[in-house]
Amino acid sequence: MQGVTFMDQVAVIGGGASGIMAAICAGRQGAQVTVFEAADRIGKTILATGNGRCNLSNADIMSSDYNRPDFVQAAMDALPPEEVQLFFSDAGLLAIQEDEGRIYPYTHKAASVLDVLRLCLDEAGVRIRCGLPVRCAVPREDGRWDVVSADGGRESFDSAIVAVGGGPAAGLVPNDIRVKKCQPVLAALKTDTTNIKGLSGIRVRARLYIDDDPTDLRDAWMDVVDPDFKSDYHGPETYGEVLFRDYGISGIAAFDMSRYVRPGQTVFIDFLPDMEPQDKVDFVFGQAQAHPTRTAVQVMGGLLPSHVARAVVSAAGLNPDEPIIAEQEAVVLAMVSESFGLKVKGIADPKKSQVTRGGYNVKDFNPLTMECALHPGLYVTGEALDVDGRCGGYNLHWAWTSGMLAGSAAAGAQLLFE
Repeated sequence: MQGVTFMDQVAVIGGGASGIMAAICAGRQGAQVTVFEAADRIGKTILATGNGRCNLSNADIMSSDYNRPDFVQAAMDALPPEEVQLFFSDAGLLAIQEDEGRIYPYTHKAASVLDVLRLCLDEAGVRIRCGLPVRCAVPREDGRWDVVSADGGRESFDSAIVAVGGGPAAGLVPNDIRVKKCQPVLAALKTDTTNIKGLSGIRVRARLYIDDDPTDLRDAWMDVVDPDFKSDYHGPETYGEVLFRDYGISGIAAFDMSRYVRPGQTVFIDFLPDMEPQDKVDFVFGQAQAHPTRTAVQVMGGLLPSHVARAVVSAAGLNPDEPIIAEQEAVVLAMVSESFGLKVKGIADPKKSQVTRGGYNVKDFNPLTMECALHPGLYVTGEALDVDGRCGGYNLHWAWTSGMLAGSAAAGAQLLFE
């Protein structure tokens, strides 16, 4: 990585992941960088990620994992994912890849990531000013930017990087920059609980999906040999852990589904996503014939946790404590195991969402530099932009990517990758 060095003065508003990365990259290019952080210390959001382990990236990052894939793809063309991951290796952080491509620090401690980033900030000569909320960034007639703090203080910089996270405050930037309404995503879902009473605390690995017109789902499944059943569905689907709660569902699959589902829609659980429909029927009916004294819940207990098995049998309208006597009953049980529906009421607790969707409209920004097309010298990074990704390190990766691009561009340098 090579760059041209300029002695620009750069303000970074926000000391989270993208702000820290932007400050490091700008400082390394020779800029005089000041980070303004409203909290009493920087990096608090980093410490909270990945349940304190910091899922800092993913080995399988793709633009399709984000809500603004074209914008993200252009940014990743300029700064490939492997270059972002190489940054941490070069900085002295040992990382390890785990299930589903998730990348964590080898220590499994988010504090290790922040410690390394703090060292990089110090080495880049970045000045940190905590406990100083910023009211707004104001363009000057001479092309510079004034950063106005909440206490009325005003400082002038050649450029300003806005890295304030989700839900940026009104008036922070010029009002001609378009803003998408913010809403919480990557959160647990509050659902109807009629069919999941008694399941709280039980975890399963499953597929979640939405069918906007599920009225024909049961009829389609009744003819199990229909080869087009799966191919007919083209809506969003997520895979992973589902954790049943008193209010609905949590877990990674539910968090990812919260990016797509709306209140009033039904989210369906496929408890056996690795089995074909006919295979499910054959297994259930085969076990019922092989063990004729076993009840329906006992047969389904060979496929599912016992309490989940009971919930599925009950949702199918069968008696859990009686044997399966007809193949049609096996068909219904297999069908419900793949289409166990829960009507969604909304996000369970918006305050506990991992990410906020919305923010500054990406159409007003250059994906190669994160610079605002309407206001040269103003950059926006991370969650403050209307970009969000799925669980698994995707959102932190976006924070690093956008921060690196913005920091280097704000310092007057262009990143070049071979």
